[in-house]
Amino acid sequence: MNNLTGTLTAPRKQEALLDIHCQKEDIFRGVQLVQNAISPRSTLPVLANILFEASPDGLRLSSTDLEVGIRCHVKADVKSSGVTTVPARTIAEFLRTLDDGRDVSLKMNENQKMEIRSGRDRCSLACLPKDDYPVLPEFNLEKAISLNHVLVREMIRKTIFSVSTDETRYVLNGVNFLLENGKITLIATDGRRLAFIQRDLPEKKSLVGAIIPTKAINELARILSGDEKGGDVLMSFTENQVTFQYKSIVIISRLIEGNFPSFDQVIPKTHDIQLKLKTRQILQATQRAAVGTMDRGGSVRFSLSPGKLQISASAQGRIEVESEIEVDYKGDPFAIAFNPTYLVDVFKALEAEEILLELSTPLNPGVIRPVGDDDYKYVVMPMQVS
Repeated sequence: MNNLTGTLTAPRKQEALLDIHCQKEDIFRGVQLVQNAISPRSTLPVLANILFEASPDGLRLSSTDLEVGIRCHVKADVKSSGVTTVPARTIAEFLRTLDDGRDVSLKMNENQKMEIRSGRDRCSLACLPKDDYPVLPEFNLEKAISLNHVLVREMIRKTIFSVSTDETRYVLNGVNFLLENGKITLIATDGRRLAFIQRDLPEKKSLVGAIIPTKAINELARILSGDEKGGDVLMSFTENQVTFQYKSIVIISRLIEGNFPSFDQVIPKTHDIQLKLKTRQILQATQRAAVGTMDRGGSVRFSLSPGKLQISASAQGRIEVESEIEVDYKGDPFAIAFNPTYLVDVFKALEAEEILLELSTPLNPGVIRPVGDDDYKYVVMPMQVS
């Protein structure tokens, strides 16, 4: 597996000393943002640090775990340009204790120590030189793809929970991203469930197919969350890397090598039973039935009879819970069981007031999709009916 940077920088001559002034909330927001890329398990001491690069254009912060890198610009008054790497955890903890609105100064001395001052408060940190810090590639705008940030955020939210966390199934540890024929498609699966979402684009884009690691997708989602006034997300692909740019923030990630499994064969084309359910009602009923079983690998049982759906679960003979919902069903009695976590995840992610639950047999997967949205499908394998 290739890492993000490939090589480390060669030793360089002594960098100029760094001297900047900024607002606490600006520097703290930047530190928090890039800190997310740092791995607590790194064996390279310099990778526990944040790269500080001060220039007349302002302050640039960067971090990486050699697989995902994050870079952002911080508004700052640069008195003297310079470059160093600062212990991420320590500076974050110190800045957290300061009130918003306070002025903060950061200044290096000849002994590779950074002194942080705010009013009468002071923190001195031993830094490491930039010499051994990995080089993060710059963003290439030439072949960048522009996507609406609200669209990207929605598609991530409705698929990311289905990604596998099993490291032995490495090709499933990310989201399959497809761009072709004027459509954008995201697919995620852990082998027991699959989330598929497809949306139209206003214009045809170049053909792209790539598996983007979970960590990079989660960081992009975090950046986009709660931002209703933002602009577009720019994406740029190389053979083994993807870069996202949103405003002044850049995320760089290696791609997962390998072939994503064929998903067309997994999604059922027909069903014998279709139930229209209110999303909030079925979510709450499933959560109630799963009390005491959610963290024990238990199942919830969906039992159908004319006019009603009973949702029930039990745990080791100690807990029994059931809920009942009125449904438009006129067929024979039918029962199927699911992992409650798999249901709760999708019910929480969908914004539609009503969903369709499509079933065939107790042994075949069920399909959940929002009413009125044929381009979203969530496939979930059943469990053994007890």
